Formats: sequence, structure tokens, C-alpha cells
Amino acid sequence: MAHRFVCTERVQFSDTDLAGIMHFSNFFKFMERAEHAFFRSLDLSVWEDPAKIAPEERVGWPRVHASCDFHAPLRFEEEARIELFVEEVRKRAIRYLIRVWKADGELAGEGRMAAACVRKDPATGQMKAVEIPERIRLKIEIAPPERLRRPGP
Repeated sequence: MAHRFVCTERVQFSDTDLAGIMHFSNFFKFMERAEHAFFRSLDLSVWEDPAKIAPEERVGWPRVHASCDFHAPLRFEEEARIELFVEEVRKRAIRYLIRVWKADGELAGEGRMAAACVRKDPATGQMKAVEIPERIRLKIEIAPPERLRRPGP
């Protein structure tokens, strides 16, 4: 079972503003990419292939919350370390705490993201929140409280 995942991202030119600083909205892209990589590390996907998972078992993960506090700028070509923690697993949703670290160890941003587990209702075509399937829940655990506390200077 996993509660932490770390990956790296490099700030691309298209991520930046005219000053070469990463635009705030791109922190959310880094956060989402970390979540997708976390799922892949567990041999899962946020998009389940219909050739592998029966339609009545497939689930999706739309965002129901995203926030980020910005602490230090990331600049063009800078490499950042993204650290994802599973903060909470509810019956029908997962909440993450995500920290974006500069190469020198300075905290660039800290955010939270929550995703609901949903399934498409075949009768109406609407998405409906469902319980997280056991095949997924068994691979994910909540991070210990001490891992969720922000490291201080």
C-alpha cells in the first residue's frame, strides 16, 4: 500500500510568463501529473481502459477541489520535485496534499486536491459518485500525520 509518491518535472518555456517565472496555473498541472504518475506506480490509471475493465466496473476521478499556496517562484528550465501524500481516503473520494520543491530544497508551493470516484450511469449517461472499488482502495493508504506536517525551517 502507498501513501507517498515523488516525481520530478521541469519548467518548460510554455509554463512561464514574460519574466520566465512559472505561471501559477501550471502548479495545478504539476499536481495533476503527480497524481496520474502515483496511480501508474500502483499499476492503476485515472482513466481505465474499457478493453481491460468492464464498463460497469470502470471509474473516473473528476476534481472536486484544488488549491495551492505559493511560496517561491519556479523559473524556466528549473527542475522541481513534486511530493504527493494521500491525506484522506473517504468512501467516495481521495484527498491529496502535494508539495512542490525547488532543486535547492525550498518549498515553492503546497496544495491540496480532492477527486471523487465516479461511474457513468448507463441509463442516464450522468456521472454518479460511487464507492472506491476495493481493487483500488487496497493499494492506497493514508499518510501518517507526521508526514503531513509542513517541514519547518
